[in-house]
Amino acid sequence: MSTTRFITLAIHTYPKALTLKKILESHGIHVRFENLIISGAGIASGVRVKIQETDLPIALKITESGDSLQSGMVDVKMDGSHAVVLIPVDFSPSSLLACKAGFEIARKLKLHPVLLHAYISPYFAGSLSADDPSDSGLSPIVGESVMEVEESIDMRRESNLRMKDFRRKLYSQLKDAGLDGMDYSVSVCEGIPEDTIKEYCRMTPPTLVVMATRDVEKKGEQLVGSVTAEVLDSCRVPVFTIPENFRFTSVDSLKRLVYFCNLDQHDILSMDILMRTFAYPEVDVTLIPVNDRAGGDVKEKVGRLCDYFNKSYPTARFSTEVFPSKTFREDFEKFEKNAGLQLMIVPNKKRNVFSRLFNPGIAHKMLFERDLPLLALPV
Repeated sequence: MSTTRFITLAIHTYPKALTLKKILESHGIHVRFENLIISGAGIASGVRVKIQETDLPIALKITESGDSLQSGMVDVKMDGSHAVVLIPVDFSPSSLLACKAGFEIARKLKLHPVLLHAYISPYFAGSLSADDPSDSGLSPIVGESVMEVEESIDMRRESNLRMKDFRRKLYSQLKDAGLDGMDYSVSVCEGIPEDTIKEYCRMTPPTLVVMATRDVEKKGEQLVGSVTAEVLDSCRVPVFTIPENFRFTSVDSLKRLVYFCNLDQHDILSMDILMRTFAYPEVDVTLIPVNDRAGGDVKEKVGRLCDYFNKSYPTARFSTEVFPSKTFREDFEKFEKNAGLQLMIVPNKKRNVFSRLFNPGIAHKMLFERDLPLLALPV
């Protein structure tokens, strides 16, 4: 009979350890204390907070939310997203593909689809003046300004008409896929598309954003200014992208996955999010480390991570591949073709604007280099 293994989650003073214990136990996690003794002195200098190894992913999620949070606030922090799949559309054929994938995911996860379209208006309602403090900042609407207002109104009217036409096409596609009975919402608003999507995700975080992308050859023409790339780099919600030339049938048909790991605790968090979100799917997952600073024992580290995942998620089968950094792209391209990969999963760290411009993350690179669906999980 196997015994449950307890591991150290954190070391705190007794009052802090007691607070953490209460929070963890409120989420059903069994906690043990163990005094930390200073070697040679025999003095207890702190408390080891120990949990069962199987509870590690959810415990990390709780502690990442903030040690000082009360258990009720932790729930909000962990489950702060709304039960929504956000699907930005531009009325192109690739948007129909994004909708099909988004509705399929929404049905599987019991979420509500929201179609979002943003249009750019040439009209700006006045300008601020620093010279006159009594100036309201509103310019009178005369001459060309009147024409701009009328043009803005016409653009909104046109966008609404295009959305109606798009919904008629969407209905036919959803009917063919057996998804026509689902309710969904529509939002047409003025703004720069990527900024509108980011603001929506900030104000009303969806469970998932689903977006279509161009194929690799067309992506090369828009390396700067890609809406999907900007959303990947900036939004702190999971983003699922699907290339316009990919034959998508259903979420369940994506069985051969690759997970790019950093060999840190974020890998455990991201994998747990993936497995719990999609109800512990029966999939084959290849772990590929991309952390150049992981040290010389990369194979050993990724091997231990693989063993942990195989024990924690028995419905999935995990394996590993390690490629030298110098030939990573070439080796991965060969592996992709031979393994028949269907989905790339990337832990996506938040990056500042200079990092995004001069040292883009793995999610950004893979978006432009591979014609595969990609799931970016924020860490």
